[in-house]
Amino acid sequence: MIRVFVVFLLFFSFSFGGVLKSLEEKLKEVSSIKADFKQRTYMPDLEQPEEFEGKIFISKNQQIKIIYEKPIKQIYFLDKNELTIYTPEDKQVVKSSLTDQFFLLKIFKAFMSEEGLSSLFKVETEKRKGDLIDIVLSVKGKSDIKKTEMILKKDLTVKQIIVWDKEGNRMEINFYDFVYSKEPVELYIKIPEDVEIIYY
Repeated sequence: MIRVFVVFLLFFSFSFGGVLKSLEEKLKEVSSIKADFKQRTYMPDLEQPEEFEGKIFISKNQQIKIIYEKPIKQIYFLDKNELTIYTPEDKQVVKSSLTDQFFLLKIFKAFMSEEGLSSLFKVETEKRKGDLIDIVLSVKGKSDIKKTEMILKKDLTVKQIIVWDKEGNRMEINFYDFVYSKEPVELYIKIPEDVEIIYY
């Protein structure tokens, strides 16, 4: 009887966001994150997903730098809510505010914000799958995003993030060499003088 009761308590506490809280506590201890990634975007009108590869860097001061290396070189640089997208091949820079169109950046920003991921999400389910933890999240407030799923390893490093929007599109990003660090990182973007700048 006692054994069944203990199992029930563990399941009960786990069902109410325990893993997300543990992740947020871990994130408070780090100053930067870096990882390699592969990204696939699935859209109803496309027979094959769009595929991208690159590196991501996240700092405690809410700066994010994503370097897409394949299929084309492109750099995303977020400084708080100001987004710069630089495409060297086109000699073009797009400057924009952070919106749901760049929802992954909102997630990465929440990793390092004082408010944390719980300011952006509420937990729908948390399940263990072997050595992995699967968290399904719904977005708080009005959003074009339907739901988000995060796959974590036992050490709470992120293995995969999947985002679904209300139009039926799905974005999957798989991380490799995901590293939490207590060392701060200085992020910047260098824009040549001869580029076209578009404000969006």
